[in-house]
Amino acid sequence: MKKFVVMFVFSIYLVADSVFVAAAANMSYALDAIKEAFEKKYPNIKIKSTIASSGKLALQITRGAPYDIYLSANMEYPAKLYKQGYTITRPLVYAKGKLVFFSKSAKLKDIAKLSTIAIANPKTAPYGKAAFEVLQKLHIPNEKLLYGESVAQTTAYALHGAQGAFIAASVMHSKKMQNQAKFAYPVDPKLYTPIKQGMVLLKDREAARAFFVFLLSKEAAKILEQYGYIVEN
Repeated sequence: MKKFVVMFVFSIYLVADSVFVAAAANMSYALDAIKEAFEKKYPNIKIKSTIASSGKLALQITRGAPYDIYLSANMEYPAKLYKQGYTITRPLVYAKGKLVFFSKSAKLKDIAKLSTIAIANPKTAPYGKAAFEVLQKLHIPNEKLLYGESVAQTTAYALHGAQGAFIAASVMHSKKMQNQAKFAYPVDPKLYTPIKQGMVLLKDREAARAFFVFLLSKEAAKILEQYGYIVEN
């Protein structure tokens, strides 16, 4: 992955511009910190982000949404876009996500006692797909499930409306959830397929290339790790 970065060469003196990023909901909080770090280095470039489920964003891209970079919560959607000719680069893994179980009513080992469990829609949200895998292995009936459109909506259900929820570990770093850490329980990664989060460059623009490279930098990796992701060299 790092070898790939050197393929991009751009001027230090970038003109004023904006970069439009489509990012999976789980990336919302880490992306804010990455944007801040990048804009300190490149004050002429402003990063503007749209946050939604990975599947919804991928569909928007195929319909002509003017994004420069796509940050998915899995590799499947970026790979499909690459094969269909919507990307400038091949998909790259920028981080691996971690799943946590959040509940004020029970620990993960007691999940069968709960009547409502929220997960992101497994058809469009990779974290929802991972959560669904866990629930199947724990033999939890589908009738108990409450589906959110994305990790963000599922987090809202975790706080209001569901007795338990599976959410991204990164969400626990939001201001709303920071004081709720005692109710979050790590999920054994053996219970779900690794959540490899993929990125692709969609537009060949100098400012977009600059941010794309920054996302693969050690500085960005450090931020991602601080927000609960796993970053491999």
